[in-house]
Amino acid sequence: LKLTALLNRAPTEFRFAGRKQCSCGAGAAGIEPRLPLAKLMWSRFSGPVARGAGQRAGTAGSTFAALPRRVSACSVPGTSAGNVLPGCRSGRCPSSSSAGAAVQRRFGSPAAAAVVGPGSEAHGGDDIYNVKRLVCDFSVTTNALGPVPKALAAAKGLLDDVEISWITPRGGDVEAILQEVEDAAHPSEHLATAHAVEHYPPRTDVDLENLAAAFLAGPEGAADARERLLFGNGASELIDLLGRVAPEGPFCVSPHVKVQYREYQRACKNAGRAMTSNPKEASLVCLVNPNNPTGDFLERGEMEAWITANVAPGTWVVVDESMLFWAGADWLDRGVSSAFVKKMANLHIPVFLVQSWTKIFSCTGLRIGSVLCPTAEKRQQLESVQVPWSVNVFARTYLKAALQDADYLERTWRTTRRWREHMATRLKRLHPTWEIHGEPWLSYLWIDTKDPEVAEAVYAASLACGCPIRHAKSGYDLPSFIRLAVRRPYDFSVLYQALLQLECTKRDKSISFGTYADVHPGAVEGIRLVHIDDLLPHEQVLHDRAGKLQDYIRDLPVKILPAIIIDSRYQVVIDGHHRLELFRAAGMTIVPAVSVNYDHEDILVNPPGKEVKGISKETVIGNAVRGKLMPPKSTQHMVRSRGGALLPIIVLAPQIAEIQQSKN
Repeated sequence: LKLTALLNRAPTEFRFAGRKQCSCGAGAAGIEPRLPLAKLMWSRFSGPVARGAGQRAGTAGSTFAALPRRVSACSVPGTSAGNVLPGCRSGRCPSSSSAGAAVQRRFGSPAAAAVVGPGSEAHGGDDIYNVKRLVCDFSVTTNALGPVPKALAAAKGLLDDVEISWITPRGGDVEAILQEVEDAAHPSEHLATAHAVEHYPPRTDVDLENLAAAFLAGPEGAADARERLLFGNGASELIDLLGRVAPEGPFCVSPHVKVQYREYQRACKNAGRAMTSNPKEASLVCLVNPNNPTGDFLERGEMEAWITANVAPGTWVVVDESMLFWAGADWLDRGVSSAFVKKMANLHIPVFLVQSWTKIFSCTGLRIGSVLCPTAEKRQQLESVQVPWSVNVFARTYLKAALQDADYLERTWRTTRRWREHMATRLKRLHPTWEIHGEPWLSYLWIDTKDPEVAEAVYAASLACGCPIRHAKSGYDLPSFIRLAVRRPYDFSVLYQALLQLECTKRDKSISFGTYADVHPGAVEGIRLVHIDDLLPHEQVLHDRAGKLQDYIRDLPVKILPAIIIDSRYQVVIDGHHRLELFRAAGMTIVPAVSVNYDHEDILVNPPGKEVKGISKETVIGNAVRGKLMPPKSTQHMVRSRGGALLPIIVLAPQIAEIQQSKN
């Protein structure tokens, strides 16, 4: 069995031939990579530790009831706390704490916790230090593509110019030479030379200013923009500068959104400003467009019209357009225009445009942002109170390379929208009552779960599976809201599994599995929960056979069926179309499935000598994805055991015990 990926993807208890593996990954004993006839007992859900085979769960909807003996599981969101597996040597299982309690930090002292001081705001990204093993960070709105490879190479290149040499003793006597050789093994006796590390960067980076100006204003406006452009140690430093330097008086945030990025409130309050809801009374108006976290967006005409109608002369206006870069190739035409900025400057209403480069280029660890000021004089005014050398040479080098990588942005525009839709579709399928907000091209989803307890449970589940999300209870005081960053479908599948399991926990479902056949470990990727609407059948079903299957199951004293077998890449049903119909008829929405590597050479569409012309793995997948179903029983999938025997692929399906329909 290929178990490593599955163990990494969801905190689940496994039992292999009498041995237990704790969800923390430590385990009571090691697991050998090949286990012929390995018995897999899977118990992940809440409810009584033991339940008789004939008992009903007693909850609404369909349930999976356990076989006579059920293995106790590590506690997870929705279960009792502290139920660590017997034999777990780690003492640090991430699921051994109560729901919602932070697990130990991944870095630093185990007892350390993320602390937000009185002058700071809670941020996405803090919780990566509150999970035992980080899988993927869904709490920050950075680019799902990750850091720009060419920019990483450029920044890394700064450390290639390094020399390490020995200290040469003076005098040339034999004793000193011998001592030099002896001390050569100790790094403390070496000298290092690294230009990028030991020297101050230039106060002005002309190349960076030219590249950023051309990016923000186009080739025609680059020269003018460069004179007005100021870089800082992340947008946060520039927000703080604007809060301190703007004319004295109250500040106002956007009145047309429920909540906005809190750094502006932090900076203004730290500068001693009071808050007003009337922009005409404010000395500083702070707008975020597109708005983070709610996803609200005003097009250029709407934003410029609002500023014109609501801001009085003498007031500074800040428009944070950090998330606008995701809008597509025409993003520059959708933000506040240079012509409008000049027009308002003539009316004594200076407009500052803020950009956070760390989001679009996924480099929050490097810290670099910029502000495009209305005039060169306003730039100088801000720069006069800025600390020198606030942007380090690594951040500068990274951004210069990133700005020149047009392909990275093209891929961003192409994939973000598609991956966001992938996530939104599955979340709505699992939770139809959730409201998902934001433009379809944004790098995050703002979700109202309608229930603070649900949001808290989802947040706790995200920590437990190593995929922290942003809970709006912290920082935004909206306990029913959560924010998820757009991430690759593979990464989202880990979080989605946790949400599926959480939903099963709420419905009091438990599952017990039987035995695998002895096949090549690369043929089976593992067992996972799936939403039945995510599955793609490739064959039609014989409805009379489906009815007979229901009658057969109804008469069994202990109701047992093999799990569905699916292709791991596209979730195409390989075997189990009639069983899938039975699950639907029972009102189930979440079912376990065996995920197989369909391309593996040991999996065959039909037995040798019985191949059907025109039917291959490619046609099976292609027809399923296009919704063009083949006639019933067009395929007869087989799997080759490690001993060479050809077996029906159903032997890969462990038994799902006791499928019941609740009376409620």
